[in-house]
Amino acid sequence: MRNAKTNNTVSAGALLNDARQYHAAADALFESKIYLSRPINALYFHTVELALKAYLRAHGGDPWGHKIGKLYNECRASGLKITSDDRFGLGNIVSLLEKGNEDMAFRYFTLKSGSEPDLRWTREVVGQLMQAVEAFVQPDGPVAPGRIAKLTMVIGMPVDKNV
Repeated sequence: MRNAKTNNTVSAGALLNDARQYHAAADALFESKIYLSRPINALYFHTVELALKAYLRAHGGDPWGHKIGKLYNECRASGLKITSDDRFGLGNIVSLLEKGNEDMAFRYFTLKSGSEPDLRWTREVVGQLMQAVEAFVQPDGPVAPGRIAKLTMVIGMPVDKNV
């Protein structure tokens, strides 16, 4: 991913770590509140986007944009495969997630009718994608942290000491 100010490239491992967080959040929400399909689909969509970008980055690419169909095609051309015929699994999930998210429909209400994949199927295929990308990007498992790239400060709510 490009940084508008410095034009640096994020590492494949950093993209994968972000994908892991969104994947864990999607799975947790799936387990506890499956009826929240739009937020769950938004999390799975972003998981797919980040995982595909991690795979492409590990191949030396500089993936950009949010078109997961395009990213998926680039990954397939670079050798990504999770099953014997991904067009019926991952290809369909990517296509359905992209179609379902037209006009950012997973994030914002829209009157436009559409389609989206079954959440159980999505969860299964996204899990397979994550395993394949993790095996390629970090074949020896998660690595120790490298040099610090950024700092995020979390600020707590002020406390009124007079109370």
